[in-house]
Amino acid sequence: MRKLFFTIFCLLSTITFVAQNNSQVFKAIDQKLDEIWKTSQAPGLSFSVVLPNGASKTFTRGFADVEKKTPMSATTKMLGGSTGKVFYSVVALQLIEEGKLTLDDPIFPKMNQYQWFSRIPNAKTLTVRNLMQHQTGIPRYVFSPDFQKDVLKDADKVWKPKELLSYIFDAKPEFEVGTNFAYSDTNYIILCMLIEKVTGSSIYDLVQTRVLNKAGLKNVVPQTKRSYKNIAQGYNGANDPFFPGLQFDSNGKSNYNLQFEWAGGGLVITTHDLVVLGKKIYEGKMFDPKLLNEYFKGVDAGRLGGTWGLGVHIRETPNGKTYGHSGYMPGYITNMIYSADGKFAICYQLNTSDRNKLSIMRSLPSLVGLVHETLKRD
Repeated sequence: MRKLFFTIFCLLSTITFVAQNNSQVFKAIDQKLDEIWKTSQAPGLSFSVVLPNGASKTFTRGFADVEKKTPMSATTKMLGGSTGKVFYSVVALQLIEEGKLTLDDPIFPKMNQYQWFSRIPNAKTLTVRNLMQHQTGIPRYVFSPDFQKDVLKDADKVWKPKELLSYIFDAKPEFEVGTNFAYSDTNYIILCMLIEKVTGSSIYDLVQTRVLNKAGLKNVVPQTKRSYKNIAQGYNGANDPFFPGLQFDSNGKSNYNLQFEWAGGGLVITTHDLVVLGKKIYEGKMFDPKLLNEYFKGVDAGRLGGTWGLGVHIRETPNGKTYGHSGYMPGYITNMIYSADGKFAICYQLNTSDRNKLSIMRSLPSLVGLVHETLKRD
């Protein structure tokens, strides 16, 4: 009996210590956000953290909709931009694990049934690794002047992947495959077309079954419509050359076509779900952990700094190595960062991409250091 009592006492003491430790970290974050929000010009902020022990919390500031005075909440969704690639990378790694995809074999034999595929720059030498590491030399279709005009014509148009790729048909490659780095959404359009071809399933269905269900995520939805429940208004610069002004009209419908992004991003998310997924990925819980060596094998990311792995941006910082991914869609900025040394992750989203309102972006990454130091003290 005495031994049982001692065991229970130790267990309760551990639980109490962990709870206190969590509380101290959350308090430090809350105080720091109060401090940096005082001078922020952004309409709203969602900030989530998941600690080494799995405890998580979401902090919010400001408004999801300024005009309607709707406060930002922990369940407010925003457009995730390129962070959707994080989800698609998981699907690709799982298929590699299962032998349905290979990293370094040319994909041309699988894709040349599409008569147009040979018109893709460097088509015959592309591999899955090149696509995921942005070493293909394929230009970004979104920067095509013709695409930027065409995408504004019909907010309800359903863009097919081939239509997106058509804007770079017969284009001159920027470099030979594997010789340089240039981030390009076009790479993931091709990757996810390949994934759909080898599985016979849509990429969004695969994300649901292989990523969201596996990770227990409930607040991620495909970016296939013009209206979404509990989504923050997006505030872009009034003079932005691509998509200026508000993302949604007074009836809650997007002013611009959102579906076009597809595998370049194409998900509506919360910071909580993205940060939970990030920690699971980088700790080897979403695919065979033996593949992490390949996943983190990076190439020089050029002006972006650091290196780029198989869908992950890797950096050396004063607080050690970090893994993550950022995202942009008109009206929204997203960033997810995992501390390899601290075993925790943060994610933040702002519902503005107006450069005049993004001064807070200089301060938010410092919370990695804050969490790191608070955990070490405790």
